[in-house]
Amino acid sequence: MKFSASFIAGLIFVILLNGPIGSVPTLLEKPKQSKPSEILKRDLHSEIVIPVIGLNLHLFADQKSDVLRKLKFGEPVKFDKNSLESPKEDWIPVKLEDGLSGFIKRSVVRSVSPNKYLPTLLFEAERMILSNQIDFSAKQEITDTIFAISTSGKFTGDDFIFIRAKAGFFLKKTVDLMNTKGIKPDNDPSTLEFLKRHQTKLLYDYSSGKYYVDSNYFWKLLEAYPKTKHSDYAGFLATESMPNVECGTDLKCRLEEMRKGKLRYIYLFPTGNYITLYTKDLVINLQSMTKDPDSIPCFAPVSDGIKSEINQMIRYASEIGPREKKQILPHLQILKKECFR
Repeated sequence: MKFSASFIAGLIFVILLNGPIGSVPTLLEKPKQSKPSEILKRDLHSEIVIPVIGLNLHLFADQKSDVLRKLKFGEPVKFDKNSLESPKEDWIPVKLEDGLSGFIKRSVVRSVSPNKYLPTLLFEAERMILSNQIDFSAKQEITDTIFAISTSGKFTGDDFIFIRAKAGFFLKKTVDLMNTKGIKPDNDPSTLEFLKRHQTKLLYDYSSGKYYVDSNYFWKLLEAYPKTKHSDYAGFLATESMPNVECGTDLKCRLEEMRKGKLRYIYLFPTGNYITLYTKDLVINLQSMTKDPDSIPCFAPVSDGIKSEINQMIRYASEIGPREKKQILPHLQILKKECFR
């Protein structure tokens, strides 16, 4: 049986349109739209996280309506339950802390339950702070926002130390980027203002011309909240924020750096997540100092500063965990033997 060319072409078109002969045509279902009452119920029980820089706040629920202003990353906004417009799938009516009302695109923000607000906010902030695609000014904005929210009185206890520790971490990463890029605040008014806002948390190294987050910012958090579930994280940040000091052969300087940083962490957090790492680092440093006792730079008359540091370190090491004590204390005893003759 022969078929005409037009019949064959028509058959091919039907197959392409509906699939192979004998198959059931597949219909694309229209996405289910939520009812206005469902949207309203969801929004009433949610909090909003703005995870982007420069989100438009529109006058109406329309992309073409006037933009009242741009919102900052993480800027606190509330669902405006008194909005005159009926709830929409694509838009959220919001009210700002200054009383300004408008609409934001639902697809751009994160709507979460109240107990997930803080972890979501900090997750989005850290994602952007660590991104190489986010510029310095944006990281300043994120850091400022997290510090502002941390002092709003909304968070206490574990949540407070967590957001304050994260805020300090974001400040550290932002200042590190400034140092890496060689940005000079004297030539950049906005950066100068940023540094002024955080001057109580920063140190300036005149020899290198760089800024650093003061590790005491984190240690003070620990002193105020010594036994929260995030104390260990704050202790880690405190240790990592210790400035790198070029001590050379200055024994007091080297001992002080170890005592104020990693040994202090081991002393405060006997079961901390970084115990093994910091113990290993301390042992390596102490071994290099004590492998040849005759080369230990504590020549007579030995300064009171060196003796004080050795005594303080021995006191710390005597009160830490047995495994860490066994590794660290023998080296300190060698130092005491050589320097206390």
